[in-house]
Amino acid sequence: MRFLYKIFLLLIFTFVSCSSDKTPVEPEDLGYEAPMPPPTINQNNVFTIEFYSLLNDNSLFQSSDYQSIINHLSENITSLAYLFDRSDVEFGETPSVVDIAWQSKMNSFFIQNNIDEDKIEGTGMIVRPLVTVFEGMAVVDSFYIGGCALLAPLSQPVSIILMTCKITQNFQFSLITKFIGELFPTNKVIVGTLKNDMEEELKTYLKYHLKNFRLSFYNPENQQNTYKIFFLTPVNFVCRDVTKTRIEDIPMYECKIEYLN
Repeated sequence: MRFLYKIFLLLIFTFVSCSSDKTPVEPEDLGYEAPMPPPTINQNNVFTIEFYSLLNDNSLFQSSDYQSIINHLSENITSLAYLFDRSDVEFGETPSVVDIAWQSKMNSFFIQNNIDEDKIEGTGMIVRPLVTVFEGMAVVDSFYIGGCALLAPLSQPVSIILMTCKITQNFQFSLITKFIGELFPTNKVIVGTLKNDMEEELKTYLKYHLKNFRLSFYNPENQQNTYKIFFLTPVNFVCRDVTKTRIEDIPMYECKIEYLN
């Protein structure tokens, strides 16, 4: 009996010793990948954003001759908003976007990207309703993002927060992720510009630092650009199409975004 008892103790000791040597295996972090959107587009749930940009480091308006854009905005009543990338504000001058909005009988505001000695670089946004709710974040000399709350007139009206920003350095990835939030608690739809060579970096970073989102890009074919357009949305939105056109000599990108209800 005493012999059996010793064997039993030995087995327990051996089992505990072996078990304590095992290191718990952490599950592999595969990151987040959005599910494929439905193949069929519900046109009743699609809204349009017009994005005007040269997709380079030049100011959008080289002169004050933008009557063709005023005419277009006055006639086109279907787009939810109009974004003018690099519609810079020159000190002492009436901002071009303010003038365009006033003559088109709409409302405007400005999201800055950078400030130098004689101007503020940024994106002007023009919308029809009087905006009362703004959202944004500013990290001085580092990163700016901003936008406003709009009601998209879909099959059922949907409130979104349309925002824009410019991403030029990879340290800005963590700033935009922190601002958006882990679970996209609100319908923040971001349409902005990204340095051409940073697409894969941004995709990889967001894959492991954000959930419940969709990310897509648009870069015109046969065109040498410094930037491309990116769309960062909650998973229940998807950019379905981008069509490039021109209003006189200003490139315009008609962006179709669907709300997946």
